[in-house]
Amino acid sequence: MAKGEKVFWYSGGMENKVNNSKNVKVEIEIGGVENLDDALRVARLVYNPNEEEIKKYHNKENWRSKIEKDGILVVGKVDGEIVGFLLAYKTTDEVMHVWNAGVLSEFRRLGIFSNMFEELAVKCRQDGIKKITLHTIEKSFPEMYKFVINKGFVEYEKEWIEDDKVGKVEKSKFELELK
Repeated sequence: MAKGEKVFWYSGGMENKVNNSKNVKVEIEIGGVENLDDALRVARLVYNPNEEEIKKYHNKENWRSKIEKDGILVVGKVDGEIVGFLLAYKTTDEVMHVWNAGVLSEFRRLGIFSNMFEELAVKCRQDGIKKITLHTIEKSFPEMYKFVINKGFVEYEKEWIEDDKVGKVEKSKFELELK
């Protein structure tokens, strides 16, 4: 997997949240397993998973196998520290599935997730991927739900699932055609 990087400056509004500066240097890096440990650390801070969730969603070998088998790990950094991640993998030659993603709460609203997603989309287009899919739960992840709606994702299926933390919830499956 070729490694790419994007750097942008966020200016304004966050000076009390991030290093007391008006300008925050944010880096987006596309790669593979080289950032796995830090991304897992961020994931565990974002989701605060129980033991069962760690085995299912935050397990290093599972992440490694997804990345090494046609996957990609996009990370967002502030001051060189990983504060966000997006893990996606191919489900077919033309479909990339976003499997897990998050940004530490104190670094939200800086455009980190939007830029990680945009870099994923650029990479997918370069690699001939035609569609990005993801699943989310509106009740558990309302910001992600809003993000996919605003990005133009189309909901193609819903199912009821049991969530350990909030009970029975509706999981939405979305897809985005890349142009």
